[in-house]
Amino acid sequence: NINWNMVKQSHHPIEFVFIRATMGDDRKDYRFKQNWREAKRIGVIRGAYHYYDPNENSTKQANNFIVSVKLEKGDLPPVLDIETHSKYGKENLLKGLKNWIKIVEKHYGVKPIIYSTRGFYYSYVRKQFKDYPVWVASYTSKNRIRKIDWAFHQFSCKIRVKGIRGGVDGNDFNGKKEELQKPTIK
Repeated sequence: NINWNMVKQSHHPIEFVFIRATMGDDRKDYRFKQNWREAKRIGVIRGAYHYYDPNENSTKQANNFIVSVKLEKGDLPPVLDIETHSKYGKENLLKGLKNWIKIVEKHYGVKPIIYSTRGFYYSYVRKQFKDYPVWVASYTSKNRIRKIDWAFHQFSCKIRVKGIRGGVDGNDFNGKKEELQKPTIK
């Protein structure tokens, strides 16, 4: 439950937000539509992400996201969040990720952003998805991600923001504020 008017007044400069939309092949975040609408109302750049379940059908997961998220001009590209291993092995996981990306990229006409931890980046993303923007989670110094060509960096999960109870994820964009418009939907 977010008080978006207070978020805009936070002492942290909130210039963009990523909002979870869907999880797996059929789960939806029940507050997504409200938070999606409110983020636009207060004027922050918004992005939607899908939490990928490596043990569920990737086509159904892509369709779950597509049915749930209507991207508009000025929104960030869709995000695929992968941070858990598959019980079916690495090759099956990579096949599913590539399928999800292919379906979502075709639907929206933009390359999705891939979110992963630093470890997942090195194990799965680095060699397989070289042409895709990366959002990497690494709660240590930026020195630990200097060899990663990242677009976004999640540096904490304990940021305090007015209007939100508890800690939230803190993220940097790898560029200047005016460059944040570049990857958005045209």
